[in-house]
Parts: sequence; structure tokens; C-alpha cells
Amino acid sequence: MSLALFSCSNEDDKYKTFTGPQEALLFNSPTSVLEVVATKPSSIDVLVSSTTISNVDRLIPISISSFTSAAPNQYSVDLSTAIIPAGKNTALVKINSGDYNSLPVTGSVSLVLVFAESNTDYVLPNRIGHAVSIQRGCTDTRADFNIVFDNFASEISWVLTNGTGVVVASSSAYANGLATFNQQFCLTPGVYTFTMNDSYGDGLSSPSNGSFSIKLNSNPSVILASGAGNFGSSTGPISFTITE
Repeated sequence: MSLALFSCSNEDDKYKTFTGPQEALLFNSPTSVLEVVATKPSSIDVLVSSTTISNVDRLIPISISSFTSAAPNQYSVDLSTAIIPAGKNTALVKINSGDYNSLPVTGSVSLVLVFAESNTDYVLPNRIGHAVSIQRGCTDTRADFNIVFDNFASEISWVLTNGTGVVVASSSAYANGLATFNQQFCLTPGVYTFTMNDSYGDGLSSPSNGSFSIKLNSNPSVILASGAGNFGSSTGPISFTITE
């Protein structure tokens, strides 16, 4: 199985000018995405740093958080790599791929790394953990789905089906107060229908208009489906075709 890592945020170099305790530990970025393809085993590295440089090797105590949703067979962490070498201030912690077939067909599972309770060093408050979203890689067409909610996200749900009526992805109602939602679809060539529903019957319109769109990831100017404002109880269905 092979995979690729996509960082959701740039590595944070602010620790280089940190003015707190003499030594502090941190995960350089808070999140990343691990895409897994069923071909051969592979691995990625998560960067962990110290604000100081030592003349001896330092083992960084890292553990798996209870907030991890990934099953043990879906990943492994090589904790022997959590060592900052003498004269350096970073360690590359190796994350190994697990069982591809056990991963959900859509969506992801999360591996959350934290510093172990046995750690005695100070940890930067905004870099106490790192969440890796583990998901199946896409070998077909990527489409980016985005919702900008009005004040009543709890009224909104949607469903995406393929040409044979099989549900590809769907949602239940969201929580009020949620401003936006983003998801990526991996779509094989064919015809699809998308329907957004509003249980109250005023779409995305209260007190101001919201919107939604599905766009090609490779060419965001290509809008496959979209809607905004008061569309009543339902948008559709809206049909579109994936050609490649």
C-alpha cells in the first residue's frame, strides 16, 4: 500500500523565537492527511521539535491519544524514530501504513499523537498534539464540496448518488453555529445527482444567504453543482457528469 502526505498547514517556525522556558517541545504542524492506496506498504514522517539543541540524543515521549478513531490495524507508529539527534532540534516520527481494506470507503479515520504523560519538558500550548487523517487515496476524479451555512445548519442535509442510484456520500443534519463545511469526493466517470435538503423549507436564507458548490479539484472554475439562498425544501436533484 502506498500513500502521500498533504499538510493542512505550514510548519510553524515561531518556536525559533520562543521566549518561555529554556526547553520546550512541539509538533511543528497540528494536522495532516494521509492518503492510502492498496498497492504496497509505505510510510510518512511527522516533524517534532525542541526549542533547544543538545549535545546528546533525546528520546521524545510520544503516545497515542484516546481521541484516536483509527483502529490499531490501520496504522503503526515507529516510536524508535522519535529521537532528536545530538546537535539537532527535530525528530521525524515515522507513521507506517496499515490495512487498506479496513479504511472507510468515504471519509477518514484519525490518528492523534500527543506527548506522553511521562514527559517532563514544557510543551508549547498550541502544539501539544498532531492529528493525522487517514483515508483511502483517490485514483479517479477529485471534486471539492463546500457549504457556507446560514444560521440554521441543523436544518441542512444532502445526498450524492451515482447513475445507478447508489448513495456515494450523504450527511445528516449539522450543528447550529457551524459556519462552513468542506469535503472531497473521489468520483469515477459517470453521471451523478446531488440533492440538498432543508427541513424548514427556506434553504440557506436565514438571516442571510448561504451557498454550496461542488467543483473539480483539478479545475475549480468548473462548477459541477451549486446553489444559494432560499431553494425551499430541496435543490434538486442536480445532475452532473464526470468524464475522466
